[in-house]
Amino acid sequence: MRSKRLSAALLGATTVLMSAGLPTTAGAAPAAAVQGPDFNGDGYADAVVGVARGDVDGKKAAGFLHVLYGGSGGAGTSTASVSQDSPGVPGTSEDNDGFGSSVRTADMDGDGFTDVVVGVSGEDVGSDPVVRDHGAVVVLYGSSSGRFERGRTIAQGAAGSGAGASLAVGDFTQDGAVDVAVGLPHGEFGEVTLRPGPLTEDKPLTSLLRTGFGGTAGQLAAGDFDGNGKTDLAISSYSNDYSRTTLWRWNGSALQEYWKSPATGYDIAAGDFDGNGVDDLALGHCLITAEADRPTGACGPDALAKGGKVRVFYGGGDGGGGAEGFGTRTHTFSQDTAGVAGTAEDADNFGIKLAAGDLTGDGRDDLVAGTPAEAIGTADRAGSATVLTSGPDGLLDASGTARSAAWHQNSTGVPGAAEVNDEFGSALALGDYDGDGDGDVTVGVYNEDSAEYDQNRSTGGVWTLPNGAGAGSKALTARSFGLRGALYYGRILGR
Repeated sequence: MRSKRLSAALLGATTVLMSAGLPTTAGAAPAAAVQGPDFNGDGYADAVVGVARGDVDGKKAAGFLHVLYGGSGGAGTSTASVSQDSPGVPGTSEDNDGFGSSVRTADMDGDGFTDVVVGVSGEDVGSDPVVRDHGAVVVLYGSSSGRFERGRTIAQGAAGSGAGASLAVGDFTQDGAVDVAVGLPHGEFGEVTLRPGPLTEDKPLTSLLRTGFGGTAGQLAAGDFDGNGKTDLAISSYSNDYSRTTLWRWNGSALQEYWKSPATGYDIAAGDFDGNGVDDLALGHCLITAEADRPTGACGPDALAKGGKVRVFYGGGDGGGGAEGFGTRTHTFSQDTAGVAGTAEDADNFGIKLAAGDLTGDGRDDLVAGTPAEAIGTADRAGSATVLTSGPDGLLDASGTARSAAWHQNSTGVPGAAEVNDEFGSALALGDYDGDGDGDVTVGVYNEDSAEYDQNRSTGGVWTLPNGAGAGSKALTARSFGLRGALYYGRILGR
């Protein structure tokens, strides 16, 4: 499915935001759909930061969300924070809950306002101190007031499963209601399961999908990869014994695997990079871990492996939207590819974070690749983000050349200075935060202002790049907002 409105949803919580200059548009109808989540329907996309390691009233790593509302000046025009101690939010902030450990956005109830789905992977259910880390998923519903005043807990995992470590949202069961795919990384086998919609009913997690992922929840993404107009689920995971990316679609009673590859990505992103109306899938920092399953070319040419590479599988390659068409055309690129900014160096981790969206308004999705371990000058792990502009052939042209620009804190127009261990590019999201019709990029810099990972300091920030460029960019840090105990702010961004 073309995702021109970026999606993310918080599972199960009635929430009230503690806001700073929160805009109110009481009684207003939702504005026309914009690219990116729009929680208050004002026509500007909003950004949301999951501060899963953040302290709440002395509770270490209880976690909270920080919302950066969009406006004519871009993201951060006004802000708001919400935790499980906020009025109406289910549960109570407790040590190591990890509220905001994953964040996705979508209009879950069809009222025109974007909602937030929140993973709470460290949530405990019950009072037994030995039975812990069930994990939970919460949905917070957007409204014209800009506040999340409705919500519910929509899923809880079994003890030790860590439910909500990864999430994807879409109508996977094809019944007209939005469903949530939930990763459980610590189960007996590791698995992904579903919480079917509608979310107005108390439905449990349902085993409509059995993956047996060997202890990892995997990276999840929703898209129409076979061109049939229905939402599919992509899962990419790995362990010491194997690696795998699979596509799943509804067969009438369950999700059924219809495509797989031994290649996997540390992050994945779905988008229509060639503009043919069918979604493509990018695997960030592509790798293969299974020795027995290592066919030549599964992650592209080995010559591009230095410093990390991105593998893109294109959808609809047979022209008929069939399953066999997915992945018949591919692109692989690294910082040694013609047109890709920078130079491939060992341990850069190029593309370990990805985000897709239309930055130019041409109807094709572009890709942003984060390289948080990249050295900038003499500053090791200062990090960068590379914007790759798509064309009719996708992310590379017919000659195999990319169009790109890399941005970091030493780039012209970008605030700050590249410093050791900043890790610029440690999270990415896109949305039209300033309402000009083109997409903008938010970049997480979770170690900004860090001092030996001091647990008592607020660290990290989010940089905004209007239209994916340095001009007019802003630095929004935990310290600038006066947030206390906001450890690793910018490590998790909703999308």
